[in-house]
Amino acid sequence: MTREETKYRLESREGEVPFENYIKIDNTNLEPSEAAKMIKDRFALSDMRADRLMQQIYLEEVREDELKQLHAMQVESFMPLYEIYRDEGSPALEAIERIRKRAKVANRKYYFICVSGARVGVINIGHNDPNEHEVSFVSPIFILPRYQNRGYGYAALQKAFSMHPEIKTWKLDTIKQEPRNCHLYEKCGFVRTGQEEVVNERLTLVFYEKHVGGNDENES
Repeated sequence: MTREETKYRLESREGEVPFENYIKIDNTNLEPSEAAKMIKDRFALSDMRADRLMQQIYLEEVREDELKQLHAMQVESFMPLYEIYRDEGSPALEAIERIRKRAKVANRKYYFICVSGARVGVINIGHNDPNEHEVSFVSPIFILPRYQNRGYGYAALQKAFSMHPEIKTWKLDTIKQEPRNCHLYEKCGFVRTGQEEVVNERLTLVFYEKHVGGNDENES
């Protein structure tokens, strides 16, 4: 290698490469992922994994006879959080009768989050006011533990946004002490409203909104 360095260089000189689609990066102190992001941003490259996921994921409306399965999925998904925070209002403790009541609200719908045929989670969107068609709540949304950290929550929200272009304001709340949840929603364009609710000494709810269209749009 020492001898080869006398004949070859590992980097180009300024102005030496004439091509338009060219970027020079000093990656001495960069992580590989940082260098890759710089290349992706510079050439507006799409995220192939994200594009593929968006093609595979879809929302399937939950039927009344499937609410029992939905309830079991909800308990499994929220029980790990309940064991940490001991919130007596946790969805892990919610009775199936309350889910049935919510499912009957005309302006709210439950959907299974499906990936290539597998039901990986659930999202409920809508408003308790049957005449409200520009504001929607996301409550709840969850991914089964064995499918978490794969981008399914993000993709499901994007699907919900695209299904309801008439919605101008999306609202949700999440656990302030769960930074991954907060990061997900902020990545989707939600911003904190400043409202917080202390549930107990371990858990605080933080409230988010996402405004679509107009001058106050807060898309990410």
